[in-house]
Amino acid sequence: MNKTFLLIFILIGLQSCRTQNVNGIWMSYNNRIINNNYWYASEDEGVILDFDNQTIGTIQHDSIVSINIDFNKSKLSMKTDTLSVNFKVYKKDSIEIDFGRNMMHVFRPLNLDHKLSVNKSQINNFLFKNNFGKINDTIDVEFSDRYFFRDIEFEKTNKKNALINKSWNDEGYWYVKEIEQNFFLIFTLSQTSDQNIYQITSIDDCKLKFIQLQETEFRISKLIELNACD
Repeated sequence: MNKTFLLIFILIGLQSCRTQNVNGIWMSYNNRIINNNYWYASEDEGVILDFDNQTIGTIQHDSIVSINIDFNKSKLSMKTDTLSVNFKVYKKDSIEIDFGRNMMHVFRPLNLDHKLSVNKSQINNFLFKNNFGKINDTIDVEFSDRYFFRDIEFEKTNKKNALINKSWNDEGYWYVKEIEQNFFLIFTLSQTSDQNIYQITSIDDCKLKFIQLQETEFRISKLIELNACD
């Protein structure tokens, strides 16, 4: 997990969460840059807050950290360093937290009613064993089973798979995340592009269907499926 979230002691206005019945699992995506004139952290989306089990994690890792949520004292804490952040709840639809790094994390509740009767390995196999042609008839990609070269270069423990972008002669990465039998496909189209995040709703021998949570490349906008049988 990112050290930003491991070394944190957060004081936040959680009394408003209690009165608005904030519960379940929330994830940050479509975050917003606070000041465009300064450096900001990319790939910071995908922070996962579980209000029911009182944990925090990220979409890129399976590890989670337990947190203490004290609604009476309006405090969320981990037993490490201290950091004060602002916390705002908007009509049960979103929560904003400024973790620093010039990026406002916008959390939204996840709809976990799309449970699938498959496992992550089966979805991975479907992706790297099939040819999907050009995404939106525009970008030709391959979901490779080899590791993303930068993860190898930096000797990362949790390595992502390589996404070969044949149209751009570039390489991004992809991986699948499971949350309570719900699955999410995350990929980038190049070394430097931002993450696209989709929640998978169904899978069969031909198609992987999903809904968009975060799309960062206009040429694949409104992507709803990967079809291996066309």
